[in-house]
Amino acid sequence: MSRRLVLAGGLAGLCGCGVEAQATGTLIEQRTFSGNRGTGSGGAGGEGLRATDGMRIANSIFRDLGNGAVRVSRPVTGLTIEDCQGDNLYRFLEVTVSTGGADASLTDFAVRRVRAEGIEHGFSRIRYRSGRGLIEDVTAVCRESGGNDYCVGFQLEGEASEITYRRAIAQAFQESSRPSSSYWNGDGFTDERGNSAIRYIECAASNCTDGGFDLKSSGVMLHDCVARGNKRNFRLWASGELQGCESHEPVWRGGSGGKSHFSFHGDVGSYRIVRPTVRASEGNEAPVFMFATNGQANITIVDADIDAPSAPLIRVESGPEPNIVFEPERSQQRIRTAS
Repeated sequence: MSRRLVLAGGLAGLCGCGVEAQATGTLIEQRTFSGNRGTGSGGAGGEGLRATDGMRIANSIFRDLGNGAVRVSRPVTGLTIEDCQGDNLYRFLEVTVSTGGADASLTDFAVRRVRAEGIEHGFSRIRYRSGRGLIEDVTAVCRESGGNDYCVGFQLEGEASEITYRRAIAQAFQESSRPSSSYWNGDGFTDERGNSAIRYIECAASNCTDGGFDLKSSGVMLHDCVARGNKRNFRLWASGELQGCESHEPVWRGGSGGKSHFSFHGDVGSYRIVRPTVRASEGNEAPVFMFATNGQANITIVDADIDAPSAPLIRVESGPEPNIVFEPERSQQRIRTAS
């Protein structure tokens, strides 16, 4: 059963993403929302509350809830969530239309200073034509026993666009029930080919069984992001630019597919990788740049700082040889690899 609270209140000012929120809306502050969710019970446990236009949710606690501590079930604009905590949740923010509805796009929204732990599936799923949003200073931690199939910290789908993640953190999204012969998913951040104008600024993903950043949107931008201990720290499928990003110690935890620092897949286009930092200890043979593409990838590497003494710089697992340009030439960059 859904648990909903509507309080009288007002909200004025900016939603935090550059667009003015509605002048009036529901204020929910210093509340606790508790469901009946058991451990590892999928989407069961009930919702916390359903968002409405101009709603502000602040200084509240969400625990033992299912698919949507906060649920967007119809088009909503001007939602703000800040200074909240969550524990034992299937998903914190769920954007899914109600039965019979056509759309549940979330626009002009901000989620700030939220920490959610004990997550089974993910922190957020944002889709349809959602846009003009900011997710800032948010930490999502998977439950200790691991997540369920296809768990992901921060997920974009549909035609979601103009969304910025700033200092968002995804930790330990690991599939826990896949057979050893299958590919193990579990990602920190994902976006899809229908998404556009997606930005990741000073974000971090660690200890996931697949990608730290598994990104399919075109023209994606990453600035000063860190991926550590994931199977494939940066998994890239389309085009974009990565500036000042760091990859540390990829870890394979099981399933098919090998580990890598930066991997390129499918119908990949062009990426510009500026000032990457790569660190791997002796014995870690994860390739720095791995390719399994349908066509030729075009990669420009600028001012790299790479220290991975046991790893190949480039490995092609399938598809054509990539076109790689070094600026300046490779010998003038700080690159130490096995080949």
